[in-house]
Amino acid sequence: MKKIVSVLLVLCMTIGLFTGCGKGSRVSYDPDNFMTAEEAEAAGNPYQIVKEKVTLKIFVPRGASNPEYSSMRMFQVLSKLTNLEFEFVEAPTDQYDSLRSVAWEDKDSLPDLFLYNNKTSEIVTFSENGILTPFNDPNYSKDDLEIGSLIDNYMPNYKALLEKNFGIEGTNATDVLTMSDGFMYSTASVNDVPRDLTFKYYVNQKWIDNINENYITDAGKKLPNASDIKTLEEYINVLRAFKEYDANMNGDANDEVPVTSESMYYIRNLILASYGYVSDWIEITNDGKAFVCVPSTEAYKKYLQTASMMYEEGLLDSSTFSNNFTMLANKGFEDRLGSFSCSAAYFVVGDALDANYVTVGPFTSKYYKKKPLSYSLETINASAAIIPNNTPYVREIARLLDIMYSEMGTQLQAFGEEGTDWEWTDESKTEWKKIMPEGSTESDTELKRAELTPNYGLGVGPYISFDFIGKEAEGYTSYLNKISARYESYLKEPIPAYIHLTQDEYQAESLYGTTLRNYIEESEFQFVTGVLNVDADWDTYLSKLESYKYKDMEKIYNDALTRYKEGQ
Repeated sequence: MKKIVSVLLVLCMTIGLFTGCGKGSRVSYDPDNFMTAEEAEAAGNPYQIVKEKVTLKIFVPRGASNPEYSSMRMFQVLSKLTNLEFEFVEAPTDQYDSLRSVAWEDKDSLPDLFLYNNKTSEIVTFSENGILTPFNDPNYSKDDLEIGSLIDNYMPNYKALLEKNFGIEGTNATDVLTMSDGFMYSTASVNDVPRDLTFKYYVNQKWIDNINENYITDAGKKLPNASDIKTLEEYINVLRAFKEYDANMNGDANDEVPVTSESMYYIRNLILASYGYVSDWIEITNDGKAFVCVPSTEAYKKYLQTASMMYEEGLLDSSTFSNNFTMLANKGFEDRLGSFSCSAAYFVVGDALDANYVTVGPFTSKYYKKKPLSYSLETINASAAIIPNNTPYVREIARLLDIMYSEMGTQLQAFGEEGTDWEWTDESKTEWKKIMPEGSTESDTELKRAELTPNYGLGVGPYISFDFIGKEAEGYTSYLNKISARYESYLKEPIPAYIHLTQDEYQAESLYGTTLRNYIEESEFQFVTGVLNVDADWDTYLSKLESYKYKDMEKIYNDALTRYKEGQ
């Protein structure tokens, strides 16, 4: 989890941004133009928010594969229904943090809404400096207009979901959203769809069959089926067989790549989880009692030893540290990959080879024999939406957000508009299917989804609900959810979303964290590729890790954990 307070953010504080943002509106606001839900219902359109059109300026992230937001069906439908118009400030993901900081600098042209990818560090800092709109303040007013709690007065769908915790066990949404002053300054980003919650790892079952049928005659020595691999040691033995034999049966026993990935990130997580941790940063222990810096642990040392051995033996693709998706897919389409991580196998190997791959993991190991672990993305976090205190359109935004959390809104976020992009297959609405041209492939479907919703590529959305997505007719998406279900019982968030640092702690993390992370990343590369020897150089590495203040980082998070427990 990266929670970095930008240097520009600090500069903004010094020039008085935080004291100036709430000093009046940049437009002439007509409070009578706003429509309550009751007024909209009486007028025949329950989704209408304003009588006469007004424009909301919305700051959003945009991925390389995403079209302009104004062309997406989701926002076209929302605009038509609500009578709101949207002006999007789109920040490419590779420039997102810097452009977001710039957006906060000019108090006279701040967006009305920051939608998606809002960092807890920013929410803490801005809320403590009084420039965010609280969602649950019963006494909230704006420009002499008594507004009260946005959640209670204008967000019935969202309020109902909050009260039942979005039907999710474990993480408590109220704990995640509530800051130290008791107010919520953001809305929840929620995703309970199995395929989206963790990384999936694939092994080539066809290669296993080829080796068992053509090279191994002794039944006692045959490779296990991919789905039967339980330990890291068994997994590595399969990779060794991929390396030794002509597993793809093309006549060349040297072109097989046993395991690779778009980056070391995914392979690291698989191996580390087999040794008891799911990340290479600060992580809460499995008993929930403390935070540790994982790269300082014996388990991390075991990971480095294993990864180094795999690299030396040629099991780990030597291009892993420099891979990009195109390089990965080129090998995949040539049937050269034994194992890899991706959201769906066909992205890497194509539709023709997709069926050859079976999901595997999580694993235990000789070192770690307790409950298997799988890295979990946050099911609930506070990143969905924040409202700067400069906008006069507080009620309008609250109602717009509430629509996004409604049944219709979650459908729009998933796959566009009913009747145009998808349809129910039965009157009881227990199953739906996508409306696609005959013969469309999964790749075609995903490309269409990019035209419908920013959830494609970015993975964003106020509420990506399995209650709807899980009803999709049998197909590849439902298949992905089924194969992802194998990980559900083992999910672990390394830093639970309810852990909030203070403004000073976030600044300290920013000060020390970047340098520490860079050292960890550089050292990992050197250890895995053999520039450094894990056994010989470990103590020197630990000493330098301490000089980069990893223990201070642990203390920051343990102090936050103590505050959380004391506040329960």
